[in-house]
Amino acid sequence: MTDQDRRRYPTVYAFEGRPSDDGSALLVEATAFDGTALRFALPLDNVQHFIAFLLLWVGTISATQQGGQETATIANGQSLPVPATSIAIGEPAGEEGYIAISVGRAELVFSVPVSSFGALGETLLLAGNAANAIVA
Repeated sequence: MTDQDRRRYPTVYAFEGRPSDDGSALLVEATAFDGTALRFALPLDNVQHFIAFLLLWVGTISATQQGGQETATIANGQSLPVPATSIAIGEPAGEEGYIAISVGRAELVFSVPVSSFGALGETLLLAGNAANAIVA
């Protein structure tokens, strides 16, 4: 990041938030390293677009810097678990399939290689089986 970018876009290190009193927006306070706070409201229906925007840019920047995709890890201590309310897998289109994850009214759709569906399905089956269940 250039010095000009640093002056125009302070780096944020912490977020706090709560729903608005009428439940129509998410109220966010972001704190920068210099102690300044940026407060903004995000309409509830725009949360999914904001999250998708952030994830698309992180994916693009990461792929450019690392020359490829990273494998996701669970419980690495760096991420908060997000309570999904539903998950759906879409019909593949060519070599690409879709996984939609909803959190309340927000839905994110991820594009994944069809080749990963087998491993994903096996993982979901193993995670969903009781420890004493007989695997067919």
